[in-house]
Amino acid sequence: MQYILTLFFITFSTFSLHAIDIDKNSSNLSLLENASIFIDKTNKLTKEQVIKKKFLATHSNIVSLGYRKETALWIKVILTNKSPKTIHKILEYDNPEVEELSIYDGNTTTTIGLLYLKKNRESVNPIIHLSLKAYEHKIYYIKSYSKIKSTKAKLILWNEIDFIKEESSRQIYRFVFFGIMLTLFIYNFMLFLFTKDKAYFYYICYLASIMCFNAFYSGMFSLYFPFQEVSNILLKANVTFGVIILLFSLLFTQEFLETKKFKRLNRIFNIILLILPLIAILSYNNWIINSNSLNILILFGLFIIYVGFYSLFKGIKQARFYVLGWTIIFIVLSLVGLQATFHYDLRTYHLTYIPEVAFIVEALLFSIALAHRINLSNEKLIVFKNEEKKKLEKLVSQKTKALKISLEEKEILYKELNHRIKNNLMMILSLLKLQIKRTKNQETISSLTVTKNRIKSISNLYEMLLLNNDSININTHSYLEGICNNISINFPKTVKITYKIQYDLKIDNLIYMGLIINELITNSFKYAFDNDKGEILIKVEKKEATIFVSIIDNGKGFKERRKNSLGLTIVNILVEGQLQGKLTTDSTDGTKIFMKWNDEAL
Repeated sequence: MQYILTLFFITFSTFSLHAIDIDKNSSNLSLLENASIFIDKTNKLTKEQVIKKKFLATHSNIVSLGYRKETALWIKVILTNKSPKTIHKILEYDNPEVEELSIYDGNTTTTIGLLYLKKNRESVNPIIHLSLKAYEHKIYYIKSYSKIKSTKAKLILWNEIDFIKEESSRQIYRFVFFGIMLTLFIYNFMLFLFTKDKAYFYYICYLASIMCFNAFYSGMFSLYFPFQEVSNILLKANVTFGVIILLFSLLFTQEFLETKKFKRLNRIFNIILLILPLIAILSYNNWIINSNSLNILILFGLFIIYVGFYSLFKGIKQARFYVLGWTIIFIVLSLVGLQATFHYDLRTYHLTYIPEVAFIVEALLFSIALAHRINLSNEKLIVFKNEEKKKLEKLVSQKTKALKISLEEKEILYKELNHRIKNNLMMILSLLKLQIKRTKNQETISSLTVTKNRIKSISNLYEMLLLNNDSININTHSYLEGICNNISINFPKTVKITYKIQYDLKIDNLIYMGLIINELITNSFKYAFDNDKGEILIKVEKKEATIFVSIIDNGKGFKERRKNSLGLTIVNILVEGQLQGKLTTDSTDGTKIFMKWNDEAL
């Protein structure tokens, strides 16, 4: 059904494919809407053969083929670097379950996925690092193939820093999920040791199977334990995961709802419990039963819900929690099924982690329901419960502390990234200084010095980021003063620079402002003052949502200066292109340059 819907959608899509323009700021960009696909029904075609095939356009951000034996999905993506510099991006294939993912970048082929785990894996989803030179136009071919799991594709293009932040958030949410589930597991395990109730035993086995299933298919297991042999076995046992979860669900239901009172229902339970192990064996590595033939498991799941309602009708009180928990799970799994069928993304509706939330709610409801089965009149049990409560509080405290440590580690990684960037910039500066010393041509020295100052302005910002504890707010006055001081060293002129900084700019704005100040102040030192003396005013202020920046000198203006220099061209590009603002120049009675942009628009 999924395959038919996909072909129908593609057939009536527009057959045009447009290149995707990107620059250094492009991030969290979905690519499939402007990509095209080809379905290889044999999974035997080579890249050279596929290139000659007709690719069909798709305007959806997700492509899902469902389970198709020996069928590969090819995606063609065209990227254009519209910036004058080489840019580096991260291409994320947003599906941790993909078994084989090959990315063809010209003559270079990279293969990743569950069947090609790497020990230095960086994220839960497969990623590939891309590099495009200035104004480069590049075509990428991506092949996705899964024998065991269904084929689903979603491509996202990231900046490195944005991806690190997004990946950190994902892993934190996963750790919270596993922390809560592990807490419930330990809590119910302790109750099982005390009560010897089979319902608790089946329930903790159910929780364990849910955690294992989520750990493997969310990519967390492959990220932290990249053992290829283990991954291959778990992948082949894809259906077995579902069987195990259902098996313990049935056993728990049988004990919890005491279905032995209902002879017919109990007889059906016993038959299903005999069938499930057989399904697990026949479905291993899609031997006889494949992932597309598991509607029988869905029927068994519906049977569990029916048993809950039947028990509730018969007056079993704990069935209330049971029915509510399974109803939540049924609704969520239906949403996940619809997502795969109709190609929409749960994250579009802010429901990214709704399956995990549903399982947590269900686990809490079942834990509460199980607690009702205990006779709290026993004083020994009350004491035990109080002790367990303290242990749980301690455990939650430990988990919370662990999460805080994890957040601190991510912050350290972020600072380390800034540190590495700064070191790389310092290395470039050192090479430039060395070249300046070895160059005798004065014009070349001047050009290299200007370039050095441009890089130095960026390097200063990263240095201040490393020294700043909160890594968010940087003192604009100190930053701009440092740039001006660095420029003045290169000129034997006495120039008084006055700063009126009334607003601290954002980090993104500061990068551009540093380059702008570097160009304009350098021009003033070079051309504005004939008597080797002068004054410059730098003013930054914010009125409502608009930033106003003024650079004013009392020199001779533009009449005798170069109006079309590279520096002024760079300033114009940065103000109007990057900051999306307006640049105004007045060369009467000195030079006055005014800039303004909307602070909230960026």
